[in-house]
Formats: sequence, C-alpha cells, structure tokens
Amino acid sequence: NTKNDIPFKKAVVTMSLINQTCWVVGGVGVIGRGITRALLQSGATVIVNSREESRLQRIETDLGNPEKLILVHGSLLPGSAESTVEKVLSNNTPLHHVVAHGAVRYWTSKAQGCD
Repeated sequence: NTKNDIPFKKAVVTMSLINQTCWVVGGVGVIGRGITRALLQSGATVIVNSREESRLQRIETDLGNPEKLILVHGSLLPGSAESTVEKVLSNNTPLHHVVAHGAVRYWTSKAQGCD
C-alpha cells in the first residue's frame, strides 16, 4: 500500500427502479425468476408472461405474491406473440424496460431438465 492507494470496499449497489415497469421475457424460468426477484427488490413493477398458467401461479406464490408483479398468460412463439404483446401493453402501465434473456428452446422435442 502506498499513500495514494484508496482502500477497497465491497459494496452492493442497487439501482432504484421505483416508478419503472420492466417486462421479463422468460421470467418464469430459473434465471428469469432471479431477474424478476431482483427487479421487484429494486422497486420496479414487473411483467412476466408464460403460456402455462400454472407457471405464472407458481412464480407468484414463490415470490410471496408481490403486488407489483403483473402476470400475463401468453406466449411469444410465432402465432401468439402479437396478442401477448398487446396484452402486455394494454395494462395501462407504461413500459420502460424489456429484459429479453429467454432461453429459446421451442424447437426441441423435449427440453432436458426443464419443466
């Protein structure tokens, strides 16, 4: 250490997303659930979609039924994407951010290790 060194401090910086709405595409999966949780903890309203109603119910329960979680039943697969986007945009909530991390696997016959 020299006289000019700045001490290193570990810090977790959380960006405030209060009054922001985020749509997490693929939010019901393992990674998306973590992203959704972090966005909610940062104050955001979070929209999550799934073509399976049971997965929407499960994420809502697993996250403790947060009031800022908006669930949309719909898919982004060809033939369904337009109506799902319309559902998301019709929530009377301005959309500020989209997290499109989705693990695209619809072309496989069976997704290994996925529900």
